[in-house]
Amino acid sequence: MLSDYVNRNSSSMPGTPTTVFTVIPVFNRIAFTKECLNCLRSQTYSPLCLIVVDGGSTDGTREYLQQHYPDVVILQGKEELWWGGAMQLGIEYCLRQSCNENDMLLMMNNDTLIEENYVETLVRVSQKQNAAVGGVIVDSRDPSRILDAGEFVDWKTYSFPVKTAIEPGETFLEGVDLLSGRGTLVPLSMIRQAGNVNADRFPHYISDCEFFARLKRYGFHLGVTYEATVRSYVEETGLFAGEASKLTLRQAWKALFSIRSMDNMRNHWRFIEDCAPASLRGTLKRLLVRRSAYLVMSRTKLRHVGFPLAWFIGGSYYVTKTDCVACQCNADELVAAGILKPWNRADWYIFATERQDWVSERRELRWLYRRAWNPCTKVTRWIKAKVYSENSSYREQGAILPAPQGVGNVPSNRESVNTAQRTQNILP
Repeated sequence: MLSDYVNRNSSSMPGTPTTVFTVIPVFNRIAFTKECLNCLRSQTYSPLCLIVVDGGSTDGTREYLQQHYPDVVILQGKEELWWGGAMQLGIEYCLRQSCNENDMLLMMNNDTLIEENYVETLVRVSQKQNAAVGGVIVDSRDPSRILDAGEFVDWKTYSFPVKTAIEPGETFLEGVDLLSGRGTLVPLSMIRQAGNVNADRFPHYISDCEFFARLKRYGFHLGVTYEATVRSYVEETGLFAGEASKLTLRQAWKALFSIRSMDNMRNHWRFIEDCAPASLRGTLKRLLVRRSAYLVMSRTKLRHVGFPLAWFIGGSYYVTKTDCVACQCNADELVAAGILKPWNRADWYIFATERQDWVSERRELRWLYRRAWNPCTKVTRWIKAKVYSENSSYREQGAILPAPQGVGNVPSNRESVNTAQRTQNILP
């Protein structure tokens, strides 16, 4: 059996070569699995243990591999496995079979292709840099298009910047925050300390992100070598809300809650809980909720209700001098302090900045903010401001002003700018 081969060749004796255990989670798509295994079979590095974890395929994957790839270890769970569960099962097998503290794990997806010296290159770089190492991920349809040459996490904005250009002479990028589950080499010694993939909390997407963020939190180094390339079938990737400008309600629901979605709200919520700095977790969770709500209210039919409602509740409100007097505030002092700025109409103002700490500094400022925020007065003041702007526009042109026809007229340029600014203020 292959496991006997691994045990015989993975002893702790000095000079024993490092065994690379390659784990490939699969679910159907036998054609991709065959291509991936053929790439691995042709590797210049040895010893290499190939492990396929079948997540419940119905296309005869297991039977085909048993017949045509007898050297491949096939694992299968008792229930349907997603990427996280399949990788977790494969790693457990590797840890049981490994007898050499220097053995390594190669995470692979079956929709990826690698060159013959890929594993050899990653082993050399990993040992030199003492790091978990991934290769450059490119588009299989256009290998000149770099998809991922190093990924980072910006916790302040909860974004994931990706390096997509390589400078001449650049061969290695250290200090990345995340690595991909597509072709990344990880020393098993790191996993023994930091733990396995957490499939219970992250069954599919974000599972690799949490795993590598945890490795880095344990003090291990992560890097990308530019000497090795992974060709990825990006069109085979799971659900992603950014693929379409408009979504049906069903599509939006799947984007936020399907296990196959990169935008799965529960996964991102848990990723924030487990990996984000403690001081930012509350803020990031609120940001996540706003972004999810914005996706539904702006990308589905609900946008016809969502945008007007968001404008009605949020955005910039007009403040009058009467408001200031009622709240025991001095309008001129607030203008000088940069809290208010005069609007076109005499004794009318708008807030010069977003709501900041000044709101909580004085009780009268809180009164003023709430009075201006009151949606009940929003519509009437907006109508008055609109009519005033139209009147001013006609006066500047020397035209005879017709009687107002209501709020359905096309707004002036100034109002279009103000409306755009108000809309921008409410976007997440």
